Amino acid sequence: IIPPLGNQYLNLSKNSSLAIAIAYADIVLVTTTVMNQSGQSVTGITMIMLTYLAISLLISAFVNAVNRRFQLVTR
Repeated sequence: IIPPLGNQYLNLSKNSSLAIAIAYADIVLVTTTVMNQSGQSVTGITMIMLTYLAISLLISAFVNAVNRRFQLVTR
């Protein structure tokens, strides 16, 4: 049950209206300001992508650690 639960956590962090819990508004506001003042929209979009990648990797690492902890040992 742990891998599907991890997938649900990843879906929650990316697709839900709970994005405010991971500071979605702050990320977009800072990126929009950077793009408007510097004209570098590719850099701004890259910052958003790297932020979500980092969040996803943290969730995945945590779920993998939990999965390793509760893994059944067979002979």
